[in-house]
Amino acid sequence: MGINVHDKIIKNAAADILGPIGVFQKGQSRTWIDDNGWFLTVVEFQPSTWLKGSYLNVGIHYLWNKSDPLTFDYGYREHESIEYTGDDEKFAEEMTALSCLAKEKVLYYRSFSELSFARQQILNNSTHSRELDLWNSMLICFLSSDYKRGRFFYNQVSEIIKNDYRDWVQELDNTASKKIAPILSNHESLEKYVVSSVRESRSFLRSKSSMKRLKEDIKYG
Repeated sequence: MGINVHDKIIKNAAADILGPIGVFQKGQSRTWIDDNGWFLTVVEFQPSTWLKGSYLNVGIHYLWNKSDPLTFDYGYREHESIEYTGDDEKFAEEMTALSCLAKEKVLYYRSFSELSFARQQILNNSTHSRELDLWNSMLICFLSSDYKRGRFFYNQVSEIIKNDYRDWVQELDNTASKKIAPILSNHESLEKYVVSSVRESRSFLRSKSSMKRLKEDIKYG
């Protein structure tokens, strides 16, 4: 059946289970994308370092953060690696089950399209980075019209990043001081800033051949 038969089995299982619900493959990679407007759900059938097979990672990439490769900003590892041992039928069954698990998570994450629900989940989420937790909490509050809490998170994140000289933190500080601070008292401008950031990120990603299937524009809330 060829050298990379396990890759073909993974792709076929993902296409059969995820394709019918509108999830598309990112180029020829093992990553599949569900477009949800202000965020993407990323499904990754991650290769194992040492063995043929696949882990399953599923999570949300916030589109107010312009980046490629895509990041797992909420959620991540859903299943440990399943090894391909040469039994095609057995591996196909396992990859179908893994794809069904991915489908369940994709359908769950679609509920984040409701901004009040997304805000509640994101504010309760904790990652390895306090700076990013506060930053993302701030932006979901601005996007969902919770301006009081958004300004609270702005004040918190501004305080902890101002003396942090890591490049990515300085980029946050620059954005906070030059783009957000001048509009902090204008509710409409704060929401428009987040929407504009999302649209800029979507345009950036759509310029890549592997992401052409992203919608040209989207609705919020």
